[in-house]
Amino acid sequence: MLRSLGLAGMMTAVLLTTPANAFDVMRPDYGGRVEQYQARLARAEARGEQIRIGPTECDSSCTLYLAAHNSCVSEGAVFGFHAPWFGGPEGGVVDPRMTAVFAAHYKPALRQAFLAHVHRHGNQAPGPMLRITGRQLAAYGYRLC
Repeated sequence: MLRSLGLAGMMTAVLLTTPANAFDVMRPDYGGRVEQYQARLARAEARGEQIRIGPTECDSSCTLYLAAHNSCVSEGAVFGFHAPWFGGPEGGVVDPRMTAVFAAHYKPALRQAFLAHVHRHGNQAPGPMLRITGRQLAAYGYRLC
């Protein structure tokens, strides 16, 4: 009987701490078409969904999920940032307009690091990834899950 009550209490605690509307990024997400990520972010915001990221890899367009008002990151998540570009899948020319769109989605400390990384690598597209962990993002003002 006590074991049943303990299990019921634990299940209640889990249900009360997990948002009913949540979107989890728990598998590696290497990015893709920006429009698809912006649309998913807009839907999550409209529904009041929490976006929980990690522990996994979240690269490129996936990093736009950091803009959600109700997002959180796992300490073990790893994020990859690079400049958006015109061209084929292997690279092209940096797109300054889309670079500004990405930067606008990030909190000030991350925005500064992202833009410094893009400028440091000139017009190289996509250029090397800037890797930042969830723990480092917490220092930039992002909430841990």
